[in-house]
Amino acid sequence: MVWALLLLVSQLPLAASSPQRVTGELRKDACVCQINFSAWDFPVQEFEELLGLFQQCSESLDELKTQTNLTHIKMPLFSAAIKNITEHLSQFEYINNRGLYNPLNFRLLDYEMGDLGTQIADAHKKQALDTSTAQDLNDELSSIRLKVQNMQKYDKFNLLALREHIRKLKNRLESCRTYDKTQLDQCSKVLLSNISSPVVTQLNPYGTSYPFGAWGKESRHGSPELYWVQSLQSSNTYGITLRTYSSFEDFVMSKNHKDISVTSSYTTTYSIQGPGTVLYNESLYYNCYKSPNVCKFDLKTKTFQHIALQDAGHDNKFPYCYYSCYGTTDIDLSVDETGLWAIYATEENYGNIVISKLDSSTLAVVQTWKTKLFKKSVSNAFMVCGVLYATRYLSPKQEEVFYAFDTVTGHDTNTLSVPFEKISSDIQNLHYNPTDQRLYLFNYAYMLAYELTF
Repeated sequence: MVWALLLLVSQLPLAASSPQRVTGELRKDACVCQINFSAWDFPVQEFEELLGLFQQCSESLDELKTQTNLTHIKMPLFSAAIKNITEHLSQFEYINNRGLYNPLNFRLLDYEMGDLGTQIADAHKKQALDTSTAQDLNDELSSIRLKVQNMQKYDKFNLLALREHIRKLKNRLESCRTYDKTQLDQCSKVLLSNISSPVVTQLNPYGTSYPFGAWGKESRHGSPELYWVQSLQSSNTYGITLRTYSSFEDFVMSKNHKDISVTSSYTTTYSIQGPGTVLYNESLYYNCYKSPNVCKFDLKTKTFQHIALQDAGHDNKFPYCYYSCYGTTDIDLSVDETGLWAIYATEENYGNIVISKLDSSTLAVVQTWKTKLFKKSVSNAFMVCGVLYATRYLSPKQEEVFYAFDTVTGHDTNTLSVPFEKISSDIQNLHYNPTDQRLYLFNYAYMLAYELTF
């Protein structure tokens, strides 16, 4: 820096060094004259201007070096991220060409691409990437997005799930020819050991505008096949309409649906509150509006019944929680091979989960069990063969079944570790269906189903 400054000084204009001729006058035996020394003054103003220019030049050079270093650091990271996405995409292409892809994987891939796009925009804004390089990266990312969209388009109706359903129907037909009903209804003697990847993944018919609700299939053997969706369309808390489909094909194709009006207002005694809903024996069971009551709505007669669960917490007193609580999940209805259940909590049981077996015809409480599991410490629960299973949050994309309580023996365990995939952090409704041994999940506007292994 010193030599550069000296160079600048050397280029300043210098005064002429030729002698000056001056005239004087004689005053009292002395010669008096005036000499102008300004020609030899140091050019301070010009020097300060040059010094300012030098400092600006030095700062610009330092900034350029910083941007260059950032580019060298960021470029390998972005290149690695794009390579990673490309490798993921090649796997999906292989799976898609064989009609085997899992739609949930595309959701995760979309999330990863969106995050990368945000990082590129942020780096460009901070000038870590020049405009040309940022555009090249965005163009490549857009190309990948287009490929993913094209792949999703060819399987948007979950054709794999439809083929799997047809295969199971054929297997059930063969089983009916071989075994009697008593053998088919026998429950497994061991606990849940595995939950498959989603065999159904579909956005609910109301879209992401209504992310809270429940869905499933008619839960009673012998009842007409019926797939249903119940969306909470008022404040993500209250509902008045049930949408049904008479076949699985209609459900996956979102066609030939029937909307059944349960009540005319979101604030009546029999309005639906919360996502803890199930459909059993052509009747809808749910938590009644702002009460500890279980309501029953008969789809055929359009009549109501209700019963109060003694001391049951409601209106967010004992909802499902983990890091945060899930609104109006205090009373949760469930169905298994033995019938209808209510899952809730009471002050008398210190906020721990209480399980009541209900008579599905009269709603009378048949028997009640008290557990030692604090309801606000679990994210959801469901019944299978008289066993209560509870879940907890692992990550935004994964949940885990960790607890079981057997109502036959009264024994419980919190040593289970059965993880399963999801799309979003919050899960609103999770219940088992004994007619197809599947687990149904309503996960922030998405409807998923899983196979279970015991």
